Amino acid sequence: MRIVDSSVLTSTLLLTLALMPQPALAQGTQICLYNDSHFHIQDFVANGPHLVDVFKMMDGRVCRSTMMALGTTVAHDPLIDRDFAPVYYTQTDGQAMYYNTIQDVLLAHKFLALPEQERARVDPLMSAFNLKDARSADYIKKMVQLYPGVWSGFGEIHFKKQEFSEKIAGGPPSLYSPSIDAIFDQIGEMGAAAVVHCDHDTPYNLALLQDPAAQAMIFHGKKPQPQYLEGFKAFLRRHPNVPIIWAHFMGNGRNVQPYPEHWKYLDEMLVDPGFSHVSIDISWGPVIAPYLIDTPQHLKMTADLIRKYPDRFLYGSDQGATADWEVVRKSYEVWSPLWQELGPTLTRQLAQENYIRIFDASRKNMRAWEKAHPEKIE
Repeated sequence: MRIVDSSVLTSTLLLTLALMPQPALAQGTQICLYNDSHFHIQDFVANGPHLVDVFKMMDGRVCRSTMMALGTTVAHDPLIDRDFAPVYYTQTDGQAMYYNTIQDVLLAHKFLALPEQERARVDPLMSAFNLKDARSADYIKKMVQLYPGVWSGFGEIHFKKQEFSEKIAGGPPSLYSPSIDAIFDQIGEMGAAAVVHCDHDTPYNLALLQDPAAQAMIFHGKKPQPQYLEGFKAFLRRHPNVPIIWAHFMGNGRNVQPYPEHWKYLDEMLVDPGFSHVSIDISWGPVIAPYLIDTPQHLKMTADLIRKYPDRFLYGSDQGATADWEVVRKSYEVWSPLWQELGPTLTRQLAQENYIRIFDASRKNMRAWEKAHPEKIE
Protein backbone atom coordinates (compact mmCIF):
# COMPACT_ATOMS: atom_id res chain seq x y z
CA MET A 1 0.00 0.00 0.00
CA ARG A 2 1.47 3.37 -0.99
CA ILE A 3 1.91 5.75 1.93
CA VAL A 4 0.86 9.35 1.31
CA ASP A 5 1.74 12.31 3.53
CA SER A 6 -1.49 13.23 5.31
CA SER A 7 -1.02 17.00 5.15
CA VAL A 8 -0.44 16.79 1.39
CA LEU A 9 -3.58 14.68 0.98
CA THR A 10 -5.69 17.14 3.00
CA SER A 11 -4.50 20.07 0.89
CA THR A 12 -5.13 18.11 -2.29
CA LEU A 13 -8.67 17.18 -1.25
CA LEU A 14 -9.54 20.77 -0.40
CA LEU A 15 -8.09 22.00 -3.68
CA THR A 16 -10.00 19.32 -5.63
CA LEU A 17 -13.28 20.32 -3.99
CA ALA A 18 -12.60 24.01 -4.54
CA LEU A 19 -11.93 23.50 -8.25
CA MET A 20 -14.91 21.16 -8.77
CA PRO A 21 -17.69 22.69 -10.92
CA GLN A 22 -20.50 23.78 -8.61
CA PRO A 23 -23.26 21.76 -10.39
CA ALA A 24 -21.35 18.61 -9.50
CA LEU A 25 -21.93 19.25 -5.83
CA ALA A 26 -25.10 17.93 -4.23
CA GLN A 27 -27.61 20.51 -3.06
CA GLY A 28 -26.62 21.79 0.37
CA THR A 29 -23.02 20.56 0.04
CA GLN A 30 -20.37 23.18 0.73
CA ILE A 31 -16.64 23.36 0.23
CA CYS A 32 -15.18 21.47 3.19
CA LEU A 33 -13.60 18.13 3.97
CA TYR A 34 -16.56 16.56 5.70
CA ASN A 35 -19.69 16.75 7.83
CA ASP A 36 -19.09 15.05 11.17
CA SER A 37 -21.68 12.45 12.20
CA HIS A 38 -19.91 11.67 15.48
CA PHE A 39 -18.45 14.57 17.50
CA HIS A 40 -18.62 14.92 21.28
CA ILE A 41 -18.72 18.47 22.63
CA GLN A 42 -18.31 17.30 26.24
CA ASP A 43 -16.23 14.73 28.05
CA PHE A 44 -17.04 12.18 30.76
CA VAL A 45 -17.12 14.84 33.47
CA ALA A 46 -19.38 17.19 31.44
CA ASN A 47 -16.63 19.64 30.46
CA GLY A 48 -15.87 20.87 26.97
CA PRO A 49 -14.61 23.77 24.85
CA HIS A 50 -16.53 26.93 24.03
CA LEU A 51 -18.56 26.55 20.85
CA VAL A 52 -17.01 29.70 19.38
CA ASP A 53 -13.67 27.87 19.45
CA VAL A 54 -15.20 24.74 17.92
CA PHE A 55 -16.61 26.84 15.08
CA LYS A 56 -13.20 28.41 14.45
CA MET A 57 -11.80 24.91 14.16
CA MET A 58 -14.60 23.92 11.76
CA ASP A 59 -14.21 26.92 9.43
CA GLY A 60 -13.15 25.78 5.97
CA ARG A 61 -12.83 22.17 7.14
CA VAL A 62 -16.11 20.91 8.62
CA CYS A 63 -19.40 22.22 7.23
CA ARG A 64 -21.79 20.63 9.73
CA SER A 65 -21.37 18.49 12.79
CA THR A 66 -23.37 16.58 15.31
CA MET A 67 -22.98 18.01 18.80
CA MET A 68 -23.16 15.14 21.26
CA ALA A 69 -22.57 15.21 24.97
CA LEU A 70 -22.00 11.89 26.70
CA GLY A 71 -24.92 10.18 28.36
CA THR A 72 -22.85 9.08 31.33
CA THR A 73 -20.46 10.77 33.74
CA VAL A 74 -17.53 9.12 35.49
CA ALA A 75 -17.78 9.55 39.25
CA HIS A 76 -14.82 9.93 41.59
CA ASP A 77 -15.11 7.32 44.33
CA PRO A 78 -12.24 7.87 46.81
CA LEU A 79 -12.88 4.44 48.33
CA ILE A 80 -11.71 2.96 45.03
CA ASP A 81 -9.37 5.54 43.50
CA ARG A 82 -8.25 7.56 46.53
CA ASP A 83 -7.05 11.01 45.39
CA PHE A 84 -6.96 10.09 41.69
CA ALA A 85 -10.07 11.50 40.03
CA PRO A 86 -10.76 9.56 36.81
CA VAL A 87 -11.96 11.46 33.76
CA TYR A 88 -12.25 8.47 31.40
CA TYR A 89 -13.97 5.13 31.87
CA THR A 90 -10.78 3.06 31.52
CA GLN A 91 -9.18 4.88 34.46
CA THR A 92 -11.20 3.15 37.18
CA ASP A 93 -12.38 -0.37 37.88
CA GLY A 94 -15.30 0.84 39.98
CA GLN A 95 -18.95 0.73 38.92
CA ALA A 96 -18.66 4.50 38.93
CA MET A 97 -20.49 5.71 35.82
CA TYR A 98 -24.01 7.10 35.98
CA TYR A 99 -26.53 8.62 33.57
CA ASN A 100 -26.26 12.36 34.12
CA THR A 101 -28.96 14.64 32.70
CA ILE A 102 -26.75 17.71 33.14
CA GLN A 103 -24.94 16.50 30.02
CA ASP A 104 -28.05 17.14 27.89
CA VAL A 105 -28.95 20.35 29.75
CA LEU A 106 -25.50 21.85 29.18
CA LEU A 107 -25.63 20.86 25.52
CA ALA A 108 -29.00 22.52 25.02
CA HIS A 109 -27.86 25.72 26.74
CA LYS A 110 -24.69 25.89 24.66
CA PHE A 111 -26.76 25.56 21.50
CA LEU A 112 -29.29 28.21 22.58
CA ALA A 113 -26.45 30.63 23.35
CA LEU A 114 -25.40 30.56 19.69
CA PRO A 115 -26.43 33.33 17.30
CA GLU A 116 -29.36 32.19 15.16
CA GLN A 117 -27.29 32.06 11.96
CA GLU A 118 -24.75 29.72 13.57
CA ARG A 119 -27.23 27.12 14.79
CA ALA A 120 -27.65 25.52 11.38
CA ARG A 121 -24.03 24.37 11.51
CA VAL A 122 -24.58 21.88 14.32
CA ASP A 123 -27.05 19.11 15.13
CA PRO A 124 -27.50 18.60 18.89
CA LEU A 125 -28.20 14.99 19.86
CA MET A 126 -29.74 13.89 23.18
CA SER A 127 -28.20 10.96 25.05
CA ALA A 128 -28.39 11.22 28.86
CA PHE A 129 -31.23 8.77 29.49
CA ASN A 130 -31.06 5.48 31.34
CA LEU A 131 -31.51 2.55 28.97
CA LYS A 132 -32.73 0.38 31.87
CA ASP A 133 -35.61 2.74 32.70
CA ALA A 134 -38.75 2.49 30.55
CA ARG A 135 -39.72 5.95 31.82
CA SER A 136 -36.79 7.36 29.88
CA ALA A 137 -39.26 7.73 27.01
CA ASP A 138 -41.00 10.34 29.17
CA TYR A 139 -37.66 12.02 29.84
CA ILE A 140 -37.13 12.31 26.10
CA LYS A 141 -40.52 13.95 25.58
CA LYS A 142 -39.94 16.36 28.47
CA MET A 143 -36.52 17.38 27.19
CA VAL A 144 -37.88 18.03 23.69
CA GLN A 145 -40.71 20.12 25.14
CA LEU A 146 -38.36 21.92 27.53
CA TYR A 147 -35.96 22.83 24.71
CA PRO A 148 -38.06 23.04 21.53
CA GLY A 149 -36.17 23.68 18.33
CA VAL A 150 -32.92 22.32 19.76
CA TRP A 151 -32.69 18.59 19.11
CA SER A 152 -31.80 17.02 15.76
CA GLY A 153 -31.78 13.44 17.02
CA PHE A 154 -30.25 11.14 19.60
CA GLY A 155 -26.79 9.80 20.38
CA GLU A 156 -24.36 8.50 21.09
CA ILE A 157 -26.45 5.81 22.77
CA HIS A 158 -24.34 3.04 24.28
CA PHE A 159 -25.68 -0.50 24.34
CA LYS A 160 -22.65 -2.79 24.68
CA LYS A 161 -19.19 -1.26 24.92
CA GLN A 162 -15.96 -2.79 26.14
CA GLU A 163 -14.73 -1.59 29.53
CA PHE A 164 -17.75 0.72 29.68
CA SER A 165 -21.12 -0.99 30.02
CA GLU A 166 -20.27 -3.00 33.11
CA LYS A 167 -19.10 0.17 34.91
CA ILE A 168 -22.50 1.86 34.72
CA ALA A 169 -24.20 2.05 38.10
CA GLY A 170 -26.78 -0.71 38.26
CA GLY A 171 -25.07 -2.78 35.60
CA PRO A 172 -25.19 -2.89 31.81
CA PRO A 173 -28.38 -2.64 29.76
CA SER A 174 -29.72 -5.71 28.02
CA LEU A 175 -30.31 -5.94 24.29
CA TYR A 176 -33.57 -7.72 25.12
CA SER A 177 -34.89 -5.14 27.61
CA PRO A 178 -38.46 -3.86 27.21
CA SER A 179 -37.08 -0.55 28.51
CA ILE A 180 -34.89 -0.13 25.44
CA ASP A 181 -37.86 -0.93 23.22
CA ALA A 182 -40.00 1.70 24.99
CA ILE A 183 -37.28 4.30 24.48
CA PHE A 184 -36.83 3.54 20.81
CA ASP A 185 -40.57 3.39 20.24
CA GLN A 186 -40.59 7.03 21.36
CA ILE A 187 -37.64 7.93 19.14
CA GLY A 188 -39.39 6.18 16.25
CA GLU A 189 -42.56 8.17 16.86
CA MET A 190 -40.46 11.29 16.42
CA GLY A 191 -38.82 9.92 13.26
CA ALA A 192 -35.46 10.99 14.65
CA ALA A 193 -32.02 9.66 13.76
CA ALA A 194 -30.04 7.87 16.46
CA VAL A 195 -26.29 7.24 16.61
CA VAL A 196 -25.76 4.01 18.52
CA HIS A 197 -22.78 2.10 19.83
CA CYS A 198 -23.07 -1.65 20.16
CA ASP A 199 -20.02 -3.90 20.02
CA HIS A 200 -20.56 -6.90 17.79
CA ASP A 201 -18.47 -9.02 20.16
CA THR A 202 -16.78 -9.13 23.55
CA PRO A 203 -13.19 -7.89 23.83
CA TYR A 204 -10.48 -10.40 22.95
CA ASN A 205 -12.99 -13.10 21.97
CA LEU A 206 -11.50 -13.32 18.49
CA ALA A 207 -7.99 -13.50 19.93
CA LEU A 208 -8.91 -16.77 21.63
CA LEU A 209 -8.68 -18.38 18.20
CA GLN A 210 -4.92 -18.28 18.63
CA ASP A 211 -5.02 -19.91 22.08
CA PRO A 212 -4.92 -23.74 21.95
CA ALA A 213 -6.18 -24.00 25.53
CA ALA A 214 -9.18 -21.82 24.71
CA GLN A 215 -9.92 -23.93 21.66
CA ALA A 216 -10.00 -27.04 23.82
CA MET A 217 -11.71 -25.63 26.91
CA ILE A 218 -14.14 -23.05 25.49
CA PHE A 219 -14.90 -23.65 21.85
CA HIS A 220 -14.27 -27.41 21.65
CA GLY A 221 -12.81 -27.00 18.19
CA LYS A 222 -15.57 -24.70 16.94
CA LYS A 223 -14.97 -21.14 15.79
CA PRO A 224 -16.12 -18.34 18.09
CA GLN A 225 -19.03 -16.21 16.89
CA PRO A 226 -19.70 -12.48 17.43
CA GLN A 227 -21.64 -12.60 20.69
CA TYR A 228 -23.83 -9.52 20.27
CA LEU A 229 -24.36 -9.41 16.50
CA GLU A 230 -27.58 -11.40 16.26
CA GLY A 231 -29.06 -9.86 19.40
CA PHE A 232 -28.49 -6.34 18.15
CA LYS A 233 -29.80 -7.16 14.69
CA ALA A 234 -33.00 -8.44 16.36
CA PHE A 235 -33.27 -5.08 18.15
CA LEU A 236 -32.77 -3.21 14.86
CA ARG A 237 -35.56 -5.20 13.23
CA ARG A 238 -37.92 -4.21 16.04
CA HIS A 239 -37.45 -0.49 15.33
CA PRO A 240 -37.79 0.14 11.58
CA ASN A 241 -39.05 3.71 12.16
CA VAL A 242 -35.76 4.90 13.65
CA PRO A 243 -33.02 5.92 11.17
CA ILE A 244 -30.15 4.29 13.05
CA ILE A 245 -26.45 4.98 12.50
CA TRP A 246 -24.49 1.99 13.83
CA ALA A 247 -21.13 3.39 14.85
CA HIS A 248 -17.64 2.09 14.13
CA PHE A 249 -18.23 0.01 10.99
CA MET A 250 -20.82 -2.18 12.69
CA GLY A 251 -19.57 -2.32 16.25
CA ASN A 252 -15.79 -2.54 16.23
CA GLY A 253 -13.74 -0.95 18.98
CA ARG A 254 -10.79 -1.17 21.28
CA ASN A 255 -9.94 -4.90 21.38
CA VAL A 256 -13.20 -5.70 19.58
CA GLN A 257 -11.96 -6.67 16.15
CA PRO A 258 -13.75 -7.73 12.97
CA TYR A 259 -13.91 -11.43 12.24
CA PRO A 260 -12.75 -12.52 8.78
CA GLU A 261 -16.48 -12.76 7.95
CA HIS A 262 -17.26 -9.24 9.24
CA TRP A 263 -17.56 -7.75 5.75
CA LYS A 264 -19.87 -10.62 4.77
CA TYR A 265 -22.03 -10.06 7.85
CA LEU A 266 -22.29 -6.36 7.02
CA ASP A 267 -23.11 -7.05 3.37
CA GLU A 268 -25.88 -9.45 4.39
CA MET A 269 -27.37 -6.84 6.68
CA LEU A 270 -27.23 -3.94 4.23
CA VAL A 271 -28.85 -5.92 1.41
CA ASP A 272 -31.72 -7.03 3.68
CA PRO A 273 -34.82 -4.76 3.35
CA GLY A 274 -35.44 -5.33 7.05
CA PHE A 275 -32.43 -3.13 7.76
CA SER A 276 -33.09 -0.39 5.21
CA HIS A 277 -33.27 2.11 8.10
CA VAL A 278 -29.71 1.32 9.24
CA SER A 279 -26.62 3.23 8.17
CA ILE A 280 -23.00 2.66 9.17
CA ASP A 281 -20.43 5.19 10.29
CA ILE A 282 -16.66 4.84 10.17
CA SER A 283 -15.97 6.91 13.26
CA TRP A 284 -13.17 6.33 15.82
CA GLY A 285 -10.72 5.95 12.96
CA PRO A 286 -7.49 5.78 14.98
CA VAL A 287 -8.91 2.71 16.75
CA ILE A 288 -10.82 0.89 14.00
CA ALA A 289 -8.99 1.84 10.78
CA PRO A 290 -6.10 -0.49 11.65
CA TYR A 291 -8.59 -3.37 11.43
CA LEU A 292 -10.29 -2.26 8.20
CA ILE A 293 -7.62 -0.85 5.88
CA ASP A 294 -4.51 -2.49 7.32
CA THR A 295 -3.95 -4.71 4.28
CA PRO A 296 -4.69 -4.27 0.57
CA GLN A 297 -7.32 -7.00 0.89
CA HIS A 298 -9.12 -5.31 3.79
CA LEU A 299 -8.91 -1.93 2.07
CA LYS A 300 -10.54 -3.35 -1.06
CA MET A 301 -13.23 -5.18 0.93
CA THR A 302 -14.10 -2.01 2.84
CA ALA A 303 -14.14 0.13 -0.31
CA ASP A 304 -16.18 -2.45 -2.21
CA LEU A 305 -18.91 -2.40 0.45
CA ILE A 306 -19.09 1.38 0.25
CA ARG A 307 -19.25 1.23 -3.56
CA LYS A 308 -22.08 -1.31 -3.32
CA TYR A 309 -24.08 0.73 -0.75
CA PRO A 310 -22.89 4.34 -1.26
CA ASP A 311 -25.89 5.88 0.52
CA ARG A 312 -25.44 3.83 3.72
CA PHE A 313 -22.10 5.07 5.08
CA LEU A 314 -21.10 8.24 6.93
CA TYR A 315 -17.89 9.68 8.31
CA GLY A 316 -17.46 10.70 11.94
CA SER A 317 -14.38 11.80 13.84
CA ASP A 318 -15.43 10.53 17.30
CA GLN A 319 -13.28 13.25 18.78
CA GLY A 320 -14.39 14.70 22.07
CA ALA A 321 -14.18 17.91 24.05
CA THR A 322 -11.58 19.55 21.84
CA ALA A 323 -11.32 22.49 19.48
CA ASP A 324 -7.81 21.56 18.33
CA TRP A 325 -7.81 20.86 14.60
CA GLU A 326 -4.41 19.17 14.80
CA VAL A 327 -6.05 16.54 17.01
CA VAL A 328 -9.31 16.25 15.06
CA ARG A 329 -7.72 16.06 11.62
CA LYS A 330 -5.95 12.81 12.49
CA SER A 331 -9.29 10.98 12.66
CA TYR A 332 -9.97 12.00 9.05
CA GLU A 333 -6.49 11.47 7.68
CA VAL A 334 -6.14 7.97 9.08
CA TRP A 335 -8.60 7.00 6.32
CA SER A 336 -6.42 8.49 3.56
CA PRO A 337 -5.92 5.15 1.77
CA LEU A 338 -9.71 4.67 1.71
CA TRP A 339 -10.32 8.16 0.30
CA GLN A 340 -7.79 7.42 -2.45
CA GLU A 341 -9.42 4.07 -3.20
CA LEU A 342 -12.93 5.55 -3.37
CA GLY A 343 -12.09 8.68 -5.35
CA PRO A 344 -13.55 12.18 -4.82
CA THR A 345 -17.17 11.50 -5.80
CA LEU A 346 -17.75 8.58 -3.43
CA THR A 347 -15.65 10.21 -0.73
CA ARG A 348 -17.85 13.30 -0.92
CA GLN A 349 -21.02 11.18 -0.71
CA LEU A 350 -19.77 9.31 2.35
CA ALA A 351 -18.18 12.30 4.07
CA GLN A 352 -20.76 14.99 3.27
CA GLU A 353 -23.91 14.16 1.36
CA ASN A 354 -25.29 11.23 3.37
CA TYR A 355 -25.06 13.32 6.55
CA ILE A 356 -27.12 16.11 4.99
CA ARG A 357 -29.86 13.75 3.85
CA ILE A 358 -30.17 11.92 7.18
CA PHE A 359 -29.92 14.83 9.58
CA ASP A 360 -31.98 17.25 7.50
CA ALA A 361 -34.80 14.69 7.57
CA SER A 362 -34.32 14.09 11.29
CA ARG A 363 -34.46 17.83 12.08
CA LYS A 364 -37.60 18.19 10.01
CA ASN A 365 -39.27 15.24 11.70
CA MET A 366 -38.47 16.51 15.18
CA ARG A 367 -39.84 19.98 14.41
CA ALA A 368 -43.01 18.33 13.09
CA TRP A 369 -43.34 16.26 16.29
CA GLU A 370 -42.94 19.40 18.39
CA LYS A 371 -45.66 21.13 16.39
CA ALA A 372 -48.00 18.16 16.87
CA HIS A 373 -47.23 18.09 20.64
CA PRO A 374 -47.17 21.75 21.69
CA GLU A 375 -47.34 21.09 25.42
CA LYS A 376 -44.99 23.41 27.30
CA ILE A 377 -43.16 22.81 30.54
CA GLU A 378 -43.60 25.92 32.70
